[in-house]
Amino acid sequence: MANRTKFKKVTQPPLKDMDREITALFQQWLVAFEKTHFATGDDEAIAAIALSRIESRIAATPAEGLSGLVVKFGLQRFLNEEADASSELAASTYADLMRLND
Repeated sequence: MANRTKFKKVTQPPLKDMDREITALFQQWLVAFEKTHFATGDDEAIAAIALSRIESRIAATPAEGLSGLVVKFGLQRFLNEEADASSELAASTYADLMRLND
């Protein structure tokens, strides 16, 4: 009988609560962002406000691990490239990095 080596299944570490919240907020942000592209008139302004509120909630939610930081940095990078940079989000991401590094 051949010697069979058992391999452990490699799994991702579980997302922490705040990282789950950031990910869920980012999903909401994606929906709101799409709505801004199709909205006109007053609906466009309402969609932009919703987008801004979600960005603020993401910034206010502390990341607990890599998943949350990736979302924050990715969104910050996108906003920066779109010339709609959110310094609140950048400051929050930096604060999370410093806190997690201690």
